Amino acid sequence: MKYAHLWILPVWLLLSGFNFPNEKKFLAQKAVNIEVFDAAGNSFELFTLLGKKPLIISPVYTRCHSLCGVISNGVQTAITGLGSLGKDFTMVSFSFDSSDKPMNLAAYENRWKMDGINWKTISASAENIQQFMSSIDYQYDYDPATKEFNHPSVLIVLTPGGKISRYIYGINPSKKDIKLAVMEAMAEKTRPGIIKGFYLRCFGYDPVLKTYTIDWRFIISTSAGLLMISLISILFIRSFIVTKDQHG
Repeated sequence: MKYAHLWILPVWLLLSGFNFPNEKKFLAQKAVNIEVFDAAGNSFELFTLLGKKPLIISPVYTRCHSLCGVISNGVQTAITGLGSLGKDFTMVSFSFDSSDKPMNLAAYENRWKMDGINWKTISASAENIQQFMSSIDYQYDYDPATKEFNHPSVLIVLTPGGKISRYIYGINPSKKDIKLAVMEAMAEKTRPGIIKGFYLRCFGYDPVLKTYTIDWRFIISTSAGLLMISLISILFIRSFIVTKDQHG
């Protein structure tokens, strides 16, 4: 059961019926900078939220009675566990329902205890929503019978420059995936330190499983290299000590 999530996600992707983002085409592409508004009714450009940190976007709509609540609960659990919201990244729940008004956004923020700064709910006009969603290849449709939207559960990670760095799938995104995706996105701005850089290099993104997995090849080769360096260093030091004693 330890690795159950490794096969649950691919099965969920196959059975969901949604057209998921074309990663080969859209990764590293720049998202469209549109005018949005927040729960207070303030209008601004989306990219003003980027600053020096990556931005994670969670597409939802506030009057959803099914999946959106599950998505936001999963996101809240993950980022609360990380404890780095506002420090390493910022977050927005983006409503793709053009009928959502500031009061709807405010109610959604209150429901999920967002601070309205590092994590807020925003939306835009119908035209701007369509432009932005097309630029990140997020596909959804409206069902007149249920009066609800059909949509996938995907987080989109943007670099500080506004490029799509990673898609994170599922209703319960893992802390590890978010942490690594943020580190990758931040690499556009600054190089990670030795420890963070090594940690990031120990994992690789698996396009089939849609998650980060341990890169055993790198770990084994690096460990072998470090072992060789250690052995050579020990032999050198011992040789130096013996030579010194002989001359002493």
